[in-house]
Amino acid sequence: MHKLKISIVCSFLALVVFGLTLQRHAIACEAIQFSGYEEVAPNIFASSSLENIGQVLESILKGKERIGSTFGPMIASPKIVLVTNTDEAAEFGANSTATAHYTPLGACIVLGPKGQNVDVAAHELVHAEVGYRVGWLTHWIEIPVWFNEGIALIVDHRPPFLVKNIELNQDEIEAVKQFNTGSEFFDGENTHKNYLASK
Repeated sequence: MHKLKISIVCSFLALVVFGLTLQRHAIACEAIQFSGYEEVAPNIFASSSLENIGQVLESILKGKERIGSTFGPMIASPKIVLVTNTDEAAEFGANSTATAHYTPLGACIVLGPKGQNVDVAAHELVHAEVGYRVGWLTHWIEIPVWFNEGIALIVDHRPPFLVKNIELNQDEIEAVKQFNTGSEFFDGENTHKNYLASK
């Protein structure tokens, strides 16, 4: 009986360590206030080398306004991390554009140097809003990635994602509806096409 308890405790600890390793970027994002990043507005943290803070804050505000005029006022209040280069972005599991992390504590958005504009800010903020409105567990288990990306693209007005610029056939669009996980959707070669189909 004693060996069984030890095995259960060891298995539980191994699961916790494995989970923390998988979620290390989300944890780093959630713990941003303990890093060298400065809180430049409520829940918005910037790298010390970021120069255009006022312009980026304006883009975030306009992104929230765009969401408000499309879906109603935002309820979520995610943490937002502003980085200045790809190395800083990588520390939070992001690319040079952006990413959103979800934890039971809420969403944390990383805006990279190519994502500090109203379109990307609105896009990522929609992800946070969807997660907040449906709840973390429901978001994780029930919201397909194609839907999550498609709804975020409604407020993302970058030219490649405008419906008038998308040329896909119905089969290509329907195929994306089969993707429920990030690894299926963000497969590298077809990722851009998957975004277009989700729109």
